[in-house]
Amino acid sequence: LDTDMSAQFAESMSEELGMPFKVAESAQELCGESDIIFTQTTGSSTVLEKDWLKESGVTIIASGSDQPTKQEIPNDVLKASKYIADLVKQTSKVGELRGPLQAGVMTEDDVYAELGEIVNGDKPGREGNEIIVVDLTGTGAQDAAIGQVAWDKLSVL
Repeated sequence: LDTDMSAQFAESMSEELGMPFKVAESAQELCGESDIIFTQTTGSSTVLEKDWLKESGVTIIASGSDQPTKQEIPNDVLKASKYIADLVKQTSKVGELRGPLQAGVMTEDDVYAELGEIVNGDKPGREGNEIIVVDLTGTGAQDAAIGQVAWDKLSVL
């Protein structure tokens, strides 16, 4: 962890967005303090644990580089969550849903909704102290746009 660069980024984001940002010393510390967790990795190792999450509920937005070997979120977190996919057909092949399907701990029937159902108001979003996982496999254009914004923010530090 580059503490100086991290502190500069947190300060810059606090000023730009008008809300507090702070640097966490570990993923566990971050998860224990966060209402929203955004994962964006290419890794095949999970980046958090269920017992790290706030009991008052958390929303996890998983949008890393999706491929058949990637899994950022552990199966027990996915199983315990209100799981929302952008597209079930896609998340079951290259998203977070692939892992628990292959392990036999979830089926496609365990998917609470596709994102459009929440956005359209067909199904409610948060309904209390729950874990919500939003699995965004996205499109190349979406990923490129997100990557460009991140690059632009980081390159000025």
